[in-house]
Parts: sequence; structure tokens; C-alpha cells
Amino acid sequence: MTNIKHPILVFGATGKQGGSAAKALLKAGWPVRAFVQETSKAAALQLEADGVELVQGALEKTDAIRSAMKDAYGVFSVLPGNLTAEDEVRYGISIADIAAETGIKHFVYSSGASVGNQYTGIPRFDAKPRIETHVRQLDMVTTIIRPMIFMEMLVRPGFGLEKGRLISLIQPDHSIQLTATQDIGKFLVAIFADKSRFGGATLKIASDRLTGRELEAAISKAAGYPITYERFSDNVFATNADLAHMAKSLADGPLSEPLDLDILREINPELLTFASWLATFGRNALNKALSPSVR
Repeated sequence: MTNIKHPILVFGATGKQGGSAAKALLKAGWPVRAFVQETSKAAALQLEADGVELVQGALEKTDAIRSAMKDAYGVFSVLPGNLTAEDEVRYGISIADIAAETGIKHFVYSSGASVGNQYTGIPRFDAKPRIETHVRQLDMVTTIIRPMIFMEMLVRPGFGLEKGRLISLIQPDHSIQLTATQDIGKFLVAIFADKSRFGGATLKIASDRLTGRELEAAISKAAGYPITYERFSDNVFATNADLAHMAKSLADGPLSEPLDLDILREINPELLTFASWLATFGRNALNKALSPSVR
């Protein structure tokens, strides 16, 4: 691995994607620097205890971002999910511009797999393609990753599991491609280690692919009792533009594109299946979603 003495700057390191990145990069031998808002919070203190260098700042503080990028080899840019669409675009473009200005050798931006070639008219879905377009125009080696739907989305409280049902976006006989956030960091290790292969690439990431019935079987086995699968009703989609867009994307849009899991496994040999994720990293989230459950 080249440039091993120069750190990777990770945004969002106290969150799921950034946390996965920091952990995997440290394990691979990279020095890791994390841009965090509060250095005194438990998640930040744990990063520091693990050997991550902390830099305090806010996304609107461009001087702090520029300082954090000093002498860094690479940047992993992932933004909080609670931003407005306008702020997401503003911060995403700003981070990329500063990276180009400061001479970052490899910039990786985490986008979304629902990004397509046409805007949707839904601001939060259009923010990421706008950032992607800007990133590709910069005079800098860049890689864009597009994780598929995260496994955590299927085990959130209030979506039916507490009543013995799994309610989701696909028809029972259709398939959905899922990503374990724990796999994100492992892909980043491969990406930063091989700039010649991944520079300029847009890589969709998935860990597993299952039908609605297979989801039903996997969660039933993990729960220890039957869980039935069903799709959201048409009434729900009629009143929720975000869910409707994702359902359409899964049926015939960007999320429906079948990914070659064998190729992804070649990049990351430790891909987590949904079943293995439920038994390990997702166990606590599943337990919370199931309680109180109809048994």
C-alpha cells in the first residue's frame, strides 16, 4: 500500500458508514483522521481510544475542513442523513472543492444507489446526483460508491415487526439488494489501496440479494417464530413520495439493477449475508424492533 504514512480523513466517523470506514481503515494499517463536531461525545472518545486522530469542526467551517485535510492522502465524504437537500448539496460540494484545492490524492464520495441518470423532482433524492456531477468535474482522482438499501432499514421499530409482520417495498416474489454498513469500510480499504483500478469509478455496493419470501424466512429464523412478509399498501405509496420513489426504483429503476455479488465478493471477501448480519451486528436492532411482538 502506498502513502501509508499519510492519513485518510473520514467524515461522519461517529455514524454507521463513517464508523465502518474508520474501523476498517485502521485495521488495514491506515492512519485515520476523523472530522467530528463534538470531541467529547462517547462515539468520538471511542474513536480516539481506538487510535483515530480527532479534528473538531462543523461542516460550514471551511477553514476547519481545510486544516483537517492537511497532509492527508485521501478523504471519505459521507454526509449526515438529517440534512436538508440544500445543505447536503452545499456541504457535499464544499468538501469536494476543498479536497481538490488541498491536493488530496484520492477522494471517495458516498452517494446512493437510487441515483439515476434523470432527476426525480424529489429534493432529497436529487441532492446526491447533483453532488456526483460536481465531483466528477474536479481535477482530482475520485471514486463514487453507491450503497444499496441498508439492512438496518428492515429492522426499524414501528414497521410491523412488533406485530409479527415485515412490511417493506417489494412484491413477495421480487428481490431487493441490501448492504451491511459493516461492509462499507472493507470496500473502502480495497478502493484506497488500488487507485489505478477504482479511480474514476462509480461502484454500486451490495452485500446480499433476497426476495420478500426469503426476507420472511431469514427474519423468522432469527426471531425464532414466524414473521410474515407483506408489501406496503398502495395507499401508503400514494401519501409518501419518498417510499413511492424507492418502490419504483426497486421495481424498474436504479435499485433494480442486478449486481454481480461474485465480483463484489472478490473486492470484499467478507461480504455479510442478511442472515449472518441478523445473527451478529443486527441482532440488537432486530430485538428492539420485535418487542413487544406477537408470538
